Amino acid sequence: MTDKLQLAVNHALDDLRTARARMGLLNPGGLGLDQKRSMAWCEYGFPENVSYDMLFNLYKRGGIAHGVVNKLAGHCWKTPPEVIQGGKDERSKQETAWEKEASAVLTPSMWRQFADADRRRLVGRYAGIILRLRDNQEWDQPVQGGAKALAGVIVSWASALTVAEWETDTKSDAYGKPKMWQYVEAGISGQPARNVRIHADRVFTLGDYSADAIGFLEPPYNAFVSLEKVEGGSGEAFLKNAARQVAVNFDKEVDLRSIASAYGVKVEELQERFNDAAREINRGNDTMLITQGASVEPLVSQVPDPQPTYNINLQTVCASIDVPSRIVVGNQQGERASTEDQKYLNARCQSRRTNELSFEIHDFVTHLIRIGVLKAQTEYSVIWDDLNEATPADKMASAKLMSEVNTAAIGTGEQVFDTNEIRTAAGFEPRDEADPLPDDDEDEDGPGANPADEPRRSDRR
Repeated sequence: MTDKLQLAVNHALDDLRTARARMGLLNPGGLGLDQKRSMAWCEYGFPENVSYDMLFNLYKRGGIAHGVVNKLAGHCWKTPPEVIQGGKDERSKQETAWEKEASAVLTPSMWRQFADADRRRLVGRYAGIILRLRDNQEWDQPVQGGAKALAGVIVSWASALTVAEWETDTKSDAYGKPKMWQYVEAGISGQPARNVRIHADRVFTLGDYSADAIGFLEPPYNAFVSLEKVEGGSGEAFLKNAARQVAVNFDKEVDLRSIASAYGVKVEELQERFNDAAREINRGNDTMLITQGASVEPLVSQVPDPQPTYNINLQTVCASIDVPSRIVVGNQQGERASTEDQKYLNARCQSRRTNELSFEIHDFVTHLIRIGVLKAQTEYSVIWDDLNEATPADKMASAKLMSEVNTAAIGTGEQVFDTNEIRTAAGFEPRDEADPLPDDDEDEDGPGANPADEPRRSDRR
């Protein structure tokens, strides 16, 4: 009875999906883009809606999807940011008191948790950071005024943190934003999961939790579906050929009753005897199959080359995430191409740092100031190091080239680059004109005692 009911439900769902696909003709913004074939989207196997569970399973079991998320998030967080007082151009050489306080809260461990939340946001549409404050209040209570210490944070997936209540007061500055969150706490020591209500003051989110938000893995999802078909289909075809399934074709004069009688079985049981013989052939290395009046042929299917189809879908995925395909799959073809792809990835991640992550970190610091974890500050900035910055070897090569240009220009009687320009290109601080040149006899401090000989640093880290 249960099987019949399940078949009826599956049939009804299939009819509903087919009907909705046919309705695409009446809805230009329907499932697919092919207006001539309204059911094409349905037959391709592309889902009508992409849920969070589907995105999470794609990241959990899909090699390409897992790689693109970790590669992008990992490269963006290759080095942690720094929060400074004032504007980016107003940075002082000495760390201010407010910067020391911020560094005590925004520790490397905190940045690691923030990077984890950023990775989870790329999988879903948003991720949450639950702030554990030492204020002797329940999680569903708003944060009161006064200085507070941050005991720690909990990074949450989007599926475990959902909006429980919205702010509906039009006079409130938080109108239209979440007022209360519902957090599904993971079970501890075999205990069932616990639902906890958390006030919005104790939650900071990365990403977009609105109903019409588009996730990072959502645009290439159809291409991921096609990639799975190519991988699974080609693998299944290779497996079937490797299994060496055989077909036995008897002549019309052969009496199967006599063969069954020779084996001591009935005619309907003869098939199992043939299966046993086929298994023995596939299991052994030196085996023989003796037939009389029959020909044996292996069942072999033509396996098409999956690479062209696979590459087309892979390029679609890379186009949607804006990362070169050779970077995604780790295929380095030629030094020139690899270098250019790496430069593009560096520029892509540097842009994401500046135009996305910096604003979220700035909002995070603002939130910490509002709830009293950090002291109020009128202006603060988020700075990163440059992913496209030349390596020490590249800097020395540039300095050597500048020196060679000077040598070639001796005949003109004019020096193209001065000493300080060459030192700057090599990554060292320029030497003041008042500083004497180093003598041949070094002092007790040895080489590098002159501060001008120290490598130039773009920041304090």
